[in-house]
Amino acid sequence: MKSRSLAPVVASGGGTALRLLVATLAVAAAYLTGTAVTDEPTRSVALSSAQSVPAEVRLAAPEPGVLAVGELPDCSYRVRAVAESGAVSYEWTLQRYSPSAEAWQDYLSGTGGYDGAARTVDWRVRVPGNPGVYRAVLDVADNRLISEKFQVDC
Repeated sequence: MKSRSLAPVVASGGGTALRLLVATLAVAAAYLTGTAVTDEPTRSVALSSAQSVPAEVRLAAPEPGVLAVGELPDCSYRVRAVAESGAVSYEWTLQRYSPSAEAWQDYLSGTGGYDGAARTVDWRVRVPGNPGVYRAVLDVADNRLISEKFQVDC
C-alpha cells in the first residue's frame, strides 16, 4: 500500500488540539481569577471576615446583639455582627418582604463558623434585578439577630 501525505491528518488533529488547549487555558484563567465563563447573570454570596473593603464603604463594628447593614457598589450589601466566643456555627439568611403574602420569605442564605474568641463576622450578598424590601437574619446557636429592613432599588 502506497502512503500518501499525512499532512492533512496531522493538520486537522493539530487544529483540534490547539482549540482544546485554548479552551483549557481560558477555563483555567477564569477559575484562577474568579471570572465567570458565561454571560448569564450570577448571584454571588461570599462569607468571610478577611476580605478587604475600600475605605469609603467601611462599615463600623456593630454593637453585640445588633446586625449592621451597609450598601456596597453594584447592588451588593455587607452585613456585620459580633458572634460569641467558642465553637460557633452560624447561618445567614437574606429575607425579602412579600406584599402579596404579607410575610418575610427567605431569599438567600449562607453558613459559616469558627472556633475561638468572639469576633465580628461579615456576609456580603449581591441582589441584582430584584428590587424590594429586605432584612438580614443571623442565627447563632439559640440566638437570632434580625436587622432593620432596607430597600433594594436595583
